[in-house]
Amino acid sequence: MASDVGFVDAQIREVTRKATLLARFRDLLDEMRPEARFDERDKIAIKLHVGGPDSYTTVHPQFVRALTERFMGRANFLFVVDEHRATRTAYQRGYTHETLGAPVYPISGVVDRYHEVRQIDDSDYFATISVAGNVAHADGLIVISHAKGHASCGFGGAIKNIGIGCVAQETRNHIHTFERHDAWREDVCAAGEAPHRALQASPDAGRGFSEALARSALEVVRSFPRAKVLCVNVALNVHPYCDCWGLSSPSILPDIGLLIGESPADVDAATLERFDAAPVVEGAVPEFLTVQPREATESGHILERIHGKNPWVQVETFRKLTAGTHR
Repeated sequence: MASDVGFVDAQIREVTRKATLLARFRDLLDEMRPEARFDERDKIAIKLHVGGPDSYTTVHPQFVRALTERFMGRANFLFVVDEHRATRTAYQRGYTHETLGAPVYPISGVVDRYHEVRQIDDSDYFATISVAGNVAHADGLIVISHAKGHASCGFGGAIKNIGIGCVAQETRNHIHTFERHDAWREDVCAAGEAPHRALQASPDAGRGFSEALARSALEVVRSFPRAKVLCVNVALNVHPYCDCWGLSSPSILPDIGLLIGESPADVDAATLERFDAAPVVEGAVPEFLTVQPREATESGHILERIHGKNPWVQVETFRKLTAGTHR
């Protein structure tokens, strides 16, 4: 695990309030002083995935509030952002100004027309990337991600939350074309007795989607000074699917904890390492998913064994794209 990634284990060591994960996360923040990374008057976007209507395993508001409380008494303005449709029902899952310590805004405006179009000339995946305006025009970015599985790329963490979560719908839709199963919402899931298998059958095994994610994520973060990007992976309630599906399912791995650092690739790598070292919870993987043998997959990672997509591709691609730069 990268040495500059902080980690707080979810497991308690004694039956006291100070032993709980939230209290120890605050202790870690006391040591790291994340507020010191930002200028006194910076406007800071907090990218949070607030999930869909029936999600109940998204990031708990208290972990977000633990971060926003660090800025009390300063002149900063912090605001939580997510996809414009998801934010309409965010309050139903407990995401409000009162609980988070920051207001919740649609990331690209209420009708998805507030974005900054950037020309891309170094990628076969994009001609342009439309970065959501409430991130593009912020002074800093805090990315709080529910670390879990993902049917399109194996893993959803910081890179995914930035790459597809911090762009306007037109870019989000474009990235989804690299899944090779664009219409899953309408017909793939409705067809056949095992529609989930269509999500495992992508011809490129998720590589195109993952590489596009990484390039998009780089475009989002490259306009910020490195110190003004902070990533937190919340590795709790680790279930197989993205929260945008509006569902939750049993945790396939024990609760891991919280990981925090400035590099999305390092934080994701540290999370993936801890995922693969953890035992699979017996009976938690849905019966319609087949866990492949380690040797039958490219990476051997538990998430690839479940989804057929190598979760390391997005991390390796982001690192390759940033090699030799300050990131």
